[in-house]
Amino acid sequence: MRSCATAIFITLLLCGIVQAQSSQQQQHPSPSVFDAQVGSRMLLQLSEALQGHSQKQFLGLFDLDRMKDGPLFRQQINSFFGQTESIRVHLNLMDTSLDGDKANVVVEAEMEATPSSGGAPSRRNERLTFTVARAGDKWKFVEVQPRSFFSLP
Repeated sequence: MRSCATAIFITLLLCGIVQAQSSQQQQHPSPSVFDAQVGSRMLLQLSEALQGHSQKQFLGLFDLDRMKDGPLFRQQINSFFGQTESIRVHLNLMDTSLDGDKANVVVEAEMEATPSSGGAPSRRNERLTFTVARAGDKWKFVEVQPRSFFSLP
């Protein structure tokens, strides 16, 4: 009876270990090849960061060291998040293309940002172009144009 209980315990323990390993494998790093699915996932993360008002999560999607004027972009985003109370955004992936070791992602973007100082929300509709590059085991944004999209008028 005791050996049966021990065997059941070991089986359950092994099942738990296998399940834990399986769930870790499901949280796989970004694929090495960029495609529309990877682009969509990155845009979803960007949307969640904006709507969740998470400046840290938003900036974490960018490789600011490789980005032209990365520190200036960081300041712009700090200011944008500091000036907004809430942000609603819709990003519609229009096109992806490969350019050597980088990819371009064209997006139709709509955003409504409510100023923290009160007043009417600011609404923007623009076509954005993101440049994406591999950064270790992840894809990161290394450029976005026009950058003015992420600022209040």
